Amino acid sequence: MSKPRDEKDTLLCKLARYYASLSYDEVPAEVIEKAKRSLVDFLSELAAGFYVGELAEAVNPYLVELGGKPESTLLCVGRKMPAQNAALGMGVMAHAIELDDGHRWGTSHPAVAIMPAVLAMAEREKSSYGEILLAIVIGYDMMLRTARAINPAHLKKGFHSTGTCGSLGAAAACAKLLNLDEEKTAYAISMGGLQSAGLQEMLHDHPGVKPLQPGKSASAGVLAADLAKRGAKSPRTLFEGEHGWLKAMCDSNYSAEALIGDLGTRFEILYTYTKLYPTCRHCHAAIDLAREARETLSCDPADIEYIEVKTYRLGIVEVGRIQVPKTQQEAMFSLPFAVAIALTRGNVTLQDYTPETLSDPKLISLAEKVHVMEDEKLNDLYPKERGAHMKVVLRDGRSYEKYIPVAKGEPEFPVTDEDLKEKLQAMLSPYYPNAFFEGLWKMTVEGDIESRSYEEIIEHFGRFCS
Repeated sequence: MSKPRDEKDTLLCKLARYYASLSYDEVPAEVIEKAKRSLVDFLSELAAGFYVGELAEAVNPYLVELGGKPESTLLCVGRKMPAQNAALGMGVMAHAIELDDGHRWGTSHPAVAIMPAVLAMAEREKSSYGEILLAIVIGYDMMLRTARAINPAHLKKGFHSTGTCGSLGAAAACAKLLNLDEEKTAYAISMGGLQSAGLQEMLHDHPGVKPLQPGKSASAGVLAADLAKRGAKSPRTLFEGEHGWLKAMCDSNYSAEALIGDLGTRFEILYTYTKLYPTCRHCHAAIDLAREARETLSCDPADIEYIEVKTYRLGIVEVGRIQVPKTQQEAMFSLPFAVAIALTRGNVTLQDYTPETLSDPKLISLAEKVHVMEDEKLNDLYPKERGAHMKVVLRDGRSYEKYIPVAKGEPEFPVTDEDLKEKLQAMLSPYYPNAFFEGLWKMTVEGDIESRSYEEIIEHFGRFCS
C-alpha cells in the first residue's frame, strides 16, 4: 500500500483544519442570521412532516420499538433514544413534504441532513445555542462544498447528493459539537464520506422513500464523529486518493476550487434557497410563471388552449415525466400538475395535494395540456441559471410568454421574513395552533443568543405534540 505524499496536506485536512479552528465570533452576522432562519424553516417542516410523512409512519414506530440509550429526543414523537436514531427519524420527517431548503450548485437539500445530526448531538452534549448555530454553519459548508465540487457530473451519474454529501457535512458539524481537534475532525469527515449513499432512482418508483437518504446521512454523521472521538481513524486521502471519494462520485470531473476555495469568505449557507412550494425545486420557476400568467390573463383555466414550458434537461428528468400523478409523492415531482394547480388556484400548497385534488378532472385536463420541452440554451446555463420559459395560449388568441432565470427564494431573489412566516404559518396551520409557530419563531430567530437554548425548543414541541 503506497503512503500518501503528505498526509497532513490533503484536501480533507485543509478543510478539517479550518473547521476545527473556526469560532462563533469569526462567523459574519449575516451568516448567523441565515442559520437561524434555516433552523426555524427546518423545525417547521419536521413538525408538518410528522403528520403527512409517508415513510415516517414506518420509521418512527420502528425507532421507538428499538429503544436504546435515552440520549436525544425524536421531536414530535417525544421519545428519547440513541442520538443516531433520533437524527435518522428527524431527517425522515423533515424531508417528507419537499419544502426544505436547497442549493442549486450542489443540487442538495442541506437542512434535512445537517440539522437532525446537530440537534441530536447538541441535546446529548448539552451544547449552547451559539454552538448549535456554529455547527449548522460548518455542516452546511462542508456538505455544500463537496456537492458544488462534483455536480452536475455527480447527478448525471444517478446519485442523490443530499444523501451522498450530507454524511460529510453532518460529520463535520458533529465533530464541532464534540470539540474535536483538526486530526479527529478529519477522521470524522472521512468516515462520513465512507458512508455516502443515495440514488436518484427513487424518483421513478415510490419517491416516498426519498427521505430515508437524508435521514441516513444525519445518522451517519453522528456515528462518524462519535467513532473519531473514541479513536477510530479513516483515510485522510478521502477526496483525492486513488480509490477516493471524488473519483468514485464523478469520475474525477470535479473542482478543487469549489471544494476548498475561499475558506472563511464563502459561507455556503448564504447560497441556499428557501422553498415556497411543496414540490421538487425544478418545478418552482414554472410555478412562479404560472402564478403570474394567471394574474395577467385573468381567465378561466378551461379557456387555456395549451401551455408550453421550456427548461433544462436535469429538470425534465426529475419532474417532467409524470403528467398526471396518482399519489401525493408523485405530485411533488410533477411539473405539469404543479403548473395546473398554480394556474387554477393561484398557489401550490400542501393542502393542494389531497386525494380530491389528484382526482379533479379539471386539473387533470389542464395538466395534460402542459408540454415540457428541453431547451439547449437552458442546459448550457444550468446551474448558473435554473429557470424556465413559459407560454400560455388561450382559445381567444390571447397569450402570456416569459422567461425567468431563477425561482423566488434563491440568493438573487430572496424571501423576506414576512414571506418565510407566511409560508410556515400556512404549512403548520392544519396541524397546530398559531401559538406553536409564534413560539418557535421567537425561540429560534429573535432574542439574544445567550438567552436561547435547544432545551426550550424541545419543551415547546412537547407542549404541542403530546
